[in-house]
Amino acid sequence: MGNINNTCRAMNKSLVRPGLALALILLSFAQLKAQDPQYSQFYSNLVMLNPAFTGSGIGPRVALNYRAQWVGIPGYYKQFAMSYDQPVYFLGSTQGLGVNFNADRAGEGNLTKLNMTVNYAYQLELNDDHVVRFGLSAGVTQASIDFYKLRFPDQIDARNGFVRPTLEPGTFSQTVFRPDVSAGVAYFNQYAWMGFTVNHITEPQEVFTVAGGGVEAKLPRKYTLTGGLKIPVRDMRNRREVSVTPAFLFKSQGEFMQIDGGLYVNADPMVFGFWYRHRDALIGLIGVKQGNFSFGYSYDYTISGLTQGVSGGSHEISMVMEFEYARKIRGLKHRRMPCPKF
Repeated sequence: MGNINNTCRAMNKSLVRPGLALALILLSFAQLKAQDPQYSQFYSNLVMLNPAFTGSGIGPRVALNYRAQWVGIPGYYKQFAMSYDQPVYFLGSTQGLGVNFNADRAGEGNLTKLNMTVNYAYQLELNDDHVVRFGLSAGVTQASIDFYKLRFPDQIDARNGFVRPTLEPGTFSQTVFRPDVSAGVAYFNQYAWMGFTVNHITEPQEVFTVAGGGVEAKLPRKYTLTGGLKIPVRDMRNRREVSVTPAFLFKSQGEFMQIDGGLYVNADPMVFGFWYRHRDALIGLIGVKQGNFSFGYSYDYTISGLTQGVSGGSHEISMVMEFEYARKIRGLKHRRMPCPKF
């Protein structure tokens, strides 16, 4: 009996990693269940958050982001993003140009997505205090997978695990390309901001099957609403400005909805943040801004049914380099946005 129990435990352990990988793959193929990757420090890459923020800095800006999600799970989710943008002054108006690249990899089948876009924004100044920006993003999404690493239910042998050949029908493409278009609008003044984004307007297909007929797996449009209020507090003793910034993010994609709410405390050069993601995670953030360079680290503590013990939490880092133009453009003023850096 002891040998039988040991054999069962060994077999269960041998099936854990393939089973988790299979679950991730099945989720990736399910119709209308795919969602975009998410970052806890979404304000650190404004170009990716909303194309209307393109060129909203004081000059050229480079943003780098990396996220390791649920590191306790084999084949855990990895994300990387990079963007460049700058303001452009043309015909007496402020505009913005930028490029954005983001990638993510999930599961032991190396399901990988790459998204490359070109962004444009136009700034409309209502008066000296109120500004509206409009943005457009267009590019291409590439998705790829290593089918030789996938495991299907008909391959499972009760005694030996995944040893049988699969009888899954159809022909698969290792890599697919799809066009992608997004648009956004943003409003801000000296103390407050609000932004709205529609991603994946064309709802690109996310399916690798090229045979079998009638299979659809559209990436649903994503609607994102962000906003916040910067409350300045003057620290006269140290002659530095301290501010408190409550902010929120709401997004909806297919049947999925999520709201994040939190607070930033900026005591230059340090930034501290605490966020709550509804039914998912508690998030702590620490950041530092020195000159043109900003660095942030955040950690997600899982509070969902997945549990912290299984997920292992999520780590995220961001780096932003923002440079000011060497000379001022005559007749044009830069409107500094009050939203945070992380």
